Amino acid sequence: MKILNLLFLFSLFLFAKEPSAFEAGNLDSPNPYGLTTSEKYILQNKKAIKKLKNENLLLSEKIENLKEELEGLKSVTEGINRNLNSIKLKVDNIDKNKIASLKENLSQIRDDLNRTISIQNENYTQIKNVLKELTSLIDSINSSYISKVEFNKEIKNLYAYIDNKLKKESLASQSGKFLYSKAKEYYRKKDYSRAKDCFLWSIKKHYRPATSSFYIGEICYYKKDYSCAIKYYKKSASLYSKSSFMPTLMLHSAISLEKLNQKREAKLFYENLIKRFPKSKAAKIAKANLKKLKF
Repeated sequence: MKILNLLFLFSLFLFAKEPSAFEAGNLDSPNPYGLTTSEKYILQNKKAIKKLKNENLLLSEKIENLKEELEGLKSVTEGINRNLNSIKLKVDNIDKNKIASLKENLSQIRDDLNRTISIQNENYTQIKNVLKELTSLIDSINSSYISKVEFNKEIKNLYAYIDNKLKKESLASQSGKFLYSKAKEYYRKKDYSRAKDCFLWSIKKHYRPATSSFYIGEICYYKKDYSCAIKYYKKSASLYSKSSFMPTLMLHSAISLEKLNQKREAKLFYENLIKRFPKSKAAKIAKANLKKLKF
């Protein structure tokens, strides 16, 4: 009977030590077992996420500590600056007639000043180190979200957007005469982008639209955007066909058409230019170009 009781107790002990089948694959268990490949991968990710959370917490605490140190150093520096100002006032208030009797005080002040400068230098060094470490940490954090190159690119685009918006608002508030004058100034300096903006606004203000259109055509021509050039030359000619720049307009229109391989249209422009302005310099160039024109 005793033997049976012992066997019964031993079997209970064995079953108590054996892990339950219901616990297999339990990811929340302290020591999970019986995991599938997917469950093992999930478990590894959970551990990695937990590790990253802990590292992020430590990093945040370190940043806060550095900020506190920086504030403390700032406070010390401000106190030292006040001390320096006080010492400077003492030196400035010394009566030249009493220098002999104040040598000892002056020596003491000089010593205080030297000590203060020394402390100040040490604090500046500490501040530099703290700032350097803080910058390094911030760079480390930022690198997890966006690279420095991308960040600088975004900032540059933002500045360009703001600058362009301000420029448009500024131009819109000016008179047509002023805009035309600025456009000519930019054109002479070959700042074609700004010149074009001002000429366009001059047209919107209905100030010398024919001449402004001609100059925009010239800008497009010199930038080798021949389709754009022809568009504005045509607009200029339709607004005023008796302007002094018509020979140049017709010549550059013909050359632009030739560049776009519209040779028959170019030929008509050359011939019309020679007929209307036979003694002009543009007509001389047109004759030479017409001879070389091949279909």
